[in-house]
Amino acid sequence: MAPDVPLDAAATLTESMPWLAPIRALGIPGAFAAQDGSEHGLIPWDSIDVLFLAGSTAWKTSPAAHRLAVEARERGLSVHMGRVNSRRRLRIAQAFGCTSGDGTYLAYGPGTNLPRLLAWMNELHAAPTLFGDET
Repeated sequence: MAPDVPLDAAATLTESMPWLAPIRALGIPGAFAAQDGSEHGLIPWDSIDVLFLAGSTAWKTSPAAHRLAVEARERGLSVHMGRVNSRRRLRIAQAFGCTSGDGTYLAYGPGTNLPRLLAWMNELHAAPTLFGDET
């Protein structure tokens, strides 16, 4: 992932741009960390392979972030959501069409949390979101 400036879309764009081409030249997908406000024309679509939904919790689960995720998928890009540490957030990531996510949930009690996480994952496969493939 290219460097970012948490919660600052404009600064993230400035910080990331010099890194995206060199990252991609190494054969590594270039991921851009969308932040609060990135929906205002601050995504370098032609320079990225992955849209990383970062930013504040309120923003990354907002309709604005959802619209960016849909646009990324329409452009053939992968979508990743950061800080997916609950069943609810995992459902949101699925509804947004995210193909991956990360979080620290397992780090805090892996013996207890791994079975829970596996159950959540099984739930996702057994009970799709209300939106199906339309989101």
